[in-house]
Amino acid sequence: MFDLATRTPKTGSLPFDLQLLQPLPAVDLPWHDFASATGQPVTYFERLHTYALGLEPTLQTAIVLSLFTDRRAGPDDVLPRGVSDRRGWVGEAFVGDGQPWGSHLWLLSRGKSTDDKPAKARFACEEALQWMLDTGVASRVVVEAEWVPGTNAERLTIRPQIWQGQDAAPVYDVLWGTSVQRGNG
Repeated sequence: MFDLATRTPKTGSLPFDLQLLQPLPAVDLPWHDFASATGQPVTYFERLHTYALGLEPTLQTAIVLSLFTDRRAGPDDVLPRGVSDRRGWVGEAFVGDGQPWGSHLWLLSRGKSTDDKPAKARFACEEALQWMLDTGVASRVVVEAEWVPGTNAERLTIRPQIWQGQDAAPVYDVLWGTSVQRGNG
């Protein structure tokens, strides 16, 4: 955990698995303005609260990174038209555990939106989340993907559900709407 000095946030929540813990009493903290009219640095004081960032015991960040980081396309993967970059995280070459990072969802972002695209999206998500089962972080992973009617067109949605231990309900169950529309070419 590390401390962070900031103005009081409008909400007490931060994205992903981070939360702001109760602030310490407000203190005057200095900051320097090096662009003053005289050219000389001027020190100002502003009343700031010091918050601590804590991690919540959830899987949100791990799931978001697993699904929405681009996994390197293999030699057999068909790249979208006009794309030659196989993407992927450059750090994989240094990790050395043989486990690729991210998902192949990016391969579905272009091209024909056929009836089999939800099945491909489901497979890409299951493949990206497999590490959770392999390492025991999750006891069960279920992914649903389907076309859902939208304002102008049907959109591809994915819904990963993650269980831990013998829990009756999933500890993670979020419906993600994508920008992939049915019928675009």
